[in-house]
Amino acid sequence: MGQTLARVWRWTATSWGRAWAVVGTVVLLSSGQGFRYLLGVPGYAALVLAGVGAVAIAFRRRLHRVRVPLLVGSFVGLAAVSVLWSATRAVTLVATVVLVVTTAVALVIQKGTSRGQFLAYLYRGLQVSLFGGLLFELYVSLVLREPLPRLSTDLADLARVDPGAFYPWSENRLFTGGPIQGFVGNRNTFDSIALLVAIVAVVLLLERRIRRLDGFGTLAAAGLVHALTLSATVTIAALYVAALGAAALVIRRSAPGTKRVLSFGVLACTAIAAVITIKFRAEIFELFDRGADATHRIDIWDQVIEHAMQRPEGWGYVAYWPVWQEPYRGIVESVGVIAPHGHNAFLDTWLQLGLIGLALLLAIVTLTFGSGWRLVERASEGDTYIPLAWVLLTAAMSLEALAESRMLVELGWFLLIVLYCSGPQAFTLTVVDPELVRTGEPPDEPVDDDPVMVLSDRLR
Repeated sequence: MGQTLARVWRWTATSWGRAWAVVGTVVLLSSGQGFRYLLGVPGYAALVLAGVGAVAIAFRRRLHRVRVPLLVGSFVGLAAVSVLWSATRAVTLVATVVLVVTTAVALVIQKGTSRGQFLAYLYRGLQVSLFGGLLFELYVSLVLREPLPRLSTDLADLARVDPGAFYPWSENRLFTGGPIQGFVGNRNTFDSIALLVAIVAVVLLLERRIRRLDGFGTLAAAGLVHALTLSATVTIAALYVAALGAAALVIRRSAPGTKRVLSFGVLACTAIAAVITIKFRAEIFELFDRGADATHRIDIWDQVIEHAMQRPEGWGYVAYWPVWQEPYRGIVESVGVIAPHGHNAFLDTWLQLGLIGLALLLAIVTLTFGSGWRLVERASEGDTYIPLAWVLLTAAMSLEALAESRMLVELGWFLLIVLYCSGPQAFTLTVVDPELVRTGEPPDEPVDDDPVMVLSDRLR
């Protein structure tokens, strides 16, 4: 028995042990809402603690290498300090602990894996969530043949809300054309998973890190999920990401003298597209069978802005809204819908952490995109495509953040921190390490890459 435990303990620190820890973390963070519907908050909390323990054990030899970047530390520190003036101090304290743990896990994993390894692990975790969601809907449609309510209603009980006021976990619409909600129980979240895994699949195919059958099969499944959810937010994000990816590939093949001109052209087109989207938002939402108010989002945003202006320091960090307490109860009652967040990560940050928190979040997002884009802009044939994944993932998350607040919680925050720490930390316009452009790995951070591991092997 003792020898078996010793072997297991040694295995946890191997490449395989670290791989499963990261993949499990991605699954848990991307499908957290489904696990809460299944196990309830206490069961989900126990699962989270087990996941955190697995990461700490798997990366125990690398913990000493972890450093907290200034901007990330400032944001988390502000969230912690906000308990002093929070309108919901108990919730702020719990939410801050969760934020600290999520940030720590992201920093440990980012430091303990190579950029290529993490991308492969992220792909596998998102892939499990994508296919798991489809299998879940298949089970409901073939076995249950009726809508499936949420098995746990403890959150509704805590909020003093009738569980019947919420959508069921699955509406049994797989064979009627959707919309389906997947294991996560939300069409927008499920479609977001599909978009993220599609981005990573394309980059890994370009990198030749996965087999074509694997990659194209996942892309087909992601396309099916999108067709059966058809989230307006994700559709707009997908169109922009596709255009940005195509532009990046053109820049990559261009002569060195024209790269910067094309790069600024892409940014200019982005600004024009943003103006057109805002101006014609009513027509765009109508195309996706959504009202011009973006399904009550505009009413929510108006309330969030009104309350944010009342307290420049913010109402205290809470992540998901405690809708049974003010000011969130007042916002929900004014809008007439049960909103667990502000449906805009930037406005939500302003509401919770004031203008300083908003400035910090904008800085993190901007530097994450900018540092990745610098590498894409300087890349040529033969260089890695990994920074392209950073750029496209950041763009997708940022666009979704305009209509959802998932960037502040679970997979959204975890992925943002990993991406921010993966690129060059100093935001300069000219100084870029050529080795980082060529391989995506800084020369001063060697990581033992196991080429035979199934989860991340490079298949030529």
